[in-house]
Amino acid sequence: MVRSAVIAAILVIPAAAQTGELADKAKKARELTLAGKSDEAIAAYTELVEGRPDDAGLRVNLAILLYKSKRYREAAAQAERALKLAPDLATAHLFLGASRLELGEPALAIEPLEKAVEAMPKDRNARLMLAQAALELERYNMAGEHFRLASEMMPENPKAWYGLGRSHEGLAREKEAELEKTAPGSAWHHLLLAASLVKQRRYGSVMRHYKEALAIDSGLSGAAACLARLIRERSAGECDSGPVPASTATATSPEALYWASKAHRRMAGEAYARLTRLPPSPESRMHAAKTLENLSLYPEAVREWREAQALAPEDIRIQAGLASALFHARDFAAALPLLEKLMSAGTSPAEIQFLYGASLLGLEQPEAAVAHLEEALRSDPQFLPARAALGQAYLRLGKTEQAIPHLEASLATDEDGSRRFQLARAYRLAGRPEDAKRAMADYENFRRRAEETLRMEEGGEQP
Repeated sequence: MVRSAVIAAILVIPAAAQTGELADKAKKARELTLAGKSDEAIAAYTELVEGRPDDAGLRVNLAILLYKSKRYREAAAQAERALKLAPDLATAHLFLGASRLELGEPALAIEPLEKAVEAMPKDRNARLMLAQAALELERYNMAGEHFRLASEMMPENPKAWYGLGRSHEGLAREKEAELEKTAPGSAWHHLLLAASLVKQRRYGSVMRHYKEALAIDSGLSGAAACLARLIRERSAGECDSGPVPASTATATSPEALYWASKAHRRMAGEAYARLTRLPPSPESRMHAAKTLENLSLYPEAVREWREAQALAPEDIRIQAGLASALFHARDFAAALPLLEKLMSAGTSPAEIQFLYGASLLGLEQPEAAVAHLEEALRSDPQFLPARAALGQAYLRLGKTEQAIPHLEASLATDEDGSRRFQLARAYRLAGRPEDAKRAMADYENFRRRAEETLRMEEGGEQP
């Protein structure tokens, strides 16, 4: 991410080294750097640092070379040592933050990147990295502000627009969660739910929420007209209920939270529109893939992830996104090598372990799947998809007593009734006929309600 303008700092020979033998060695290290001989240059700078361990400038140069060679842990260590010698050395702060960000440690990257931006406010890369670190920590206000400034400094950079869009989406979700928490069942909460369901073409539920909103507050501007249009046209267009107020950033009323969410959604859309007008980039492909995933169009999303991967083969975010899309497209055999690569690189959070174990389960390898699903639950005991998959794996292995608690716990995320059916089967195999009968009745009721809901949603009818 750090560009050649910053890397050029390595061409400066520290004053302390410009005498005698050290000057010759420093000149040789500089020449190796200019020639692109990274390994030899690193060795040369390592020798220089050993000869002058208290020279902060030499340590920064070594840190930069190590960063360029993707030896991020070593780069961070050299930058830290440079800062102990010269606490205000901006370039050392920059490469310490950059290295920590590459190591997947955004919480440790924030402070040095803030100091780098403070010392070098016009450095575009420092600001962009600070924005990315804040985004990864879900500090959306901070991320949005720095991505906005980055987009002004480099309007042709897709990272800035993609990050700005994601920041506004995060802020919208925060406002929506606050509205749901503080005013559930309010007219504005019903309008918010209706707006989210329109995108899913769940017309029946959209109409129900608009009617609920109007029953609570018949004076909501535009809601009645929107409802009439939805009923008449079966339209999937989103409805607004009046102009967005000028300032909703700090207000906490249900109305203000609703409009703040709408405003951030609109600004996210504007950022993504700018992104799509730029030449194809990993970011534009990632945005297209995630848009398709939101519509459950996973085979189409896989194609976009592959396009992104072709543009950025080493990007771990893209590898993880492609693996997840392949899993949801039920191409388990293609997902496994990607997931293995992620785990071997040290990227093995609960979701990666779950996807690997669930892919093995999809390939009828329940015994191999168990260890990975158990590891996912050790990382996150509340990860219900992993509990569901582990319950299925135990059931296929004939370990019904071990399967039952996992299947029971995962019912809250049962979308198609399959877990209810599996639980009924597990009860029966465990010799619990009454529980099996009750669970089967629950399954049949669930399927019947699901069919009725589907008809209602597609036809735009009231339940």
